[in-house]
Amino acid sequence: MAPPTTSRGLRGSGPGSEGQTFVRYYRVLREHLWLVALCTVLAVAAAVVYVHVAPRRYKAEALLQASPSQADDPVLSQLPVQHSSGDPTTDILTAASLVTTNEVATAVIRHLNLRTTPSALLANVQATPVGQTALVAVQAEASSPGLAQRLANAFVTERIATSTAVMQRALAVLIPGLQSRLAAIPAAERNGPGSLGDELIEMEQYEHGQDPTLGIAQVATRPTAPYTPKTKLSIAAGLLAGLLLGVGAAFGFNAIDPRLRREEQLRSLLAAPVLARIPREPMRKTRGPLLPAELSFVSHEGYRRLRTTLASRRTDGVARAALVTGSSPSEGKTTTAINLAFALAQGGVRVILIEADLRRPTIAASLGLTPHFGTAEVLTSEVELADALLPVTIDDTSLRVLAAARAGDDLADSLSYAVARDMIADAKELADFVIIDSPPLTSVVDALPLAQFADEVLVVARLGRSRLGKLVDLDELLDQQGATISGLVLVGEAPTRGSTYYYAGEDGAAPRDRSRGSRPGSEPSETAGARRSEAAGSRRSETAGSERSGSGSTRV
Repeated sequence: MAPPTTSRGLRGSGPGSEGQTFVRYYRVLREHLWLVALCTVLAVAAAVVYVHVAPRRYKAEALLQASPSQADDPVLSQLPVQHSSGDPTTDILTAASLVTTNEVATAVIRHLNLRTTPSALLANVQATPVGQTALVAVQAEASSPGLAQRLANAFVTERIATSTAVMQRALAVLIPGLQSRLAAIPAAERNGPGSLGDELIEMEQYEHGQDPTLGIAQVATRPTAPYTPKTKLSIAAGLLAGLLLGVGAAFGFNAIDPRLRREEQLRSLLAAPVLARIPREPMRKTRGPLLPAELSFVSHEGYRRLRTTLASRRTDGVARAALVTGSSPSEGKTTTAINLAFALAQGGVRVILIEADLRRPTIAASLGLTPHFGTAEVLTSEVELADALLPVTIDDTSLRVLAAARAGDDLADSLSYAVARDMIADAKELADFVIIDSPPLTSVVDALPLAQFADEVLVVARLGRSRLGKLVDLDELLDQQGATISGLVLVGEAPTRGSTYYYAGEDGAAPRDRSRGSRPGSEPSETAGARRSEAAGSRRSETAGSERSGSGSTRV
């Protein structure tokens, strides 16, 4: 059965693209939830620190009432008081502006014995009209509640006092003149409504009183709490700012570090099915590819699933070649190639594993091989492929390996299209499946000719490491060469409970790792080939068997 054909390139938007966009946004936030939480905690903590260290400021308010004199008032119209303009809004604005003058501030400083300047004092005082009334709200800020109260009251009283002083000085001039005029007229005409005598009496009353156009409507009370900092408002602002900053940081972090975080990203980028999901393995002290004996049970199941898919594509007994590649180093390509090869060999077919990474070869060292002839010698026709193959056995599962005997950048130049075609054809005559371990093609294009002649191109991607841009570049590179990605292997998923369902004990406990030495006879035949023997441990035996053209057989 031929492999399924898929459309190339990036997936376009469909009818549900808008919903998918919101889903992507949600997943980005969920993946970077730690960053959002960190920014929120830091912002709230900063708000709490600000509330505790910020200086307390208190505000008190007194009300001044302004009643401008009318134009038909015969006495007040002659005095230097506030006169009505006919517009109440203009009148109250004028009254408010006359509160915060240098003259009033100087009087307040003198009255309260303050050590400051009028301009500095006026920076802490505001006078504003109260709605559509004849009231002016005088608000004063200070570092203590008592000082704020005194300042608000002082500005009201000193505004009245300064205006009264001006009025009394004017009366001191007007009254003697009015008395002289009054003495010059007959006594019978001196008193009566609208007479000079009545004006004189009214002026004499103002001479010993305050400005009749101004008054105290309400004295300031002592504030019981600071108006700043506002604890609840500051913490709420910190919480909101932290959330906004965290969301922005999450999307920014996702933009500058676009790594593969979930399977859906891989599906949206590459039009190819995910054939296997390999979970994360425990951290190891040594580096290099993992052998079958070092894998967990769930990982073995992933490679068996990949084996089943590839086997279903082999029809009429025709051999098939599969190239295993990726977009970046350390994604698990070599581990996938080795374990896929052994999984296929467990099924009873002939398998050849070819190492095509000539710059950083690792298969020989991982399998304990000491090849005299390797991939480079086959490419340069120094030796036939059949003579360079090394048989390797792991737990009664055997396959043959063409490993790189040495590393070198110059060796990669030997892999031309004709050589790649001939090598794959020769390998398919000797085996049912040929698995080729390729270097990351976006980094080096050495093995690109092999991709054209391989029946399967498997791309390995690792969660948290593979970069989305590199995966797109790999897809475009293969498309340019006429090669199609036939399947994806996703490495690094968290193992799920459902994957061990059929092997769980009655108490629901996780199964014993069958690849790490269960008791004999307790596992299926396929699992036995991947088991690490308890007696053998992880030791590799010495190279055994007869040499073939200087190459030895290895049993692991």
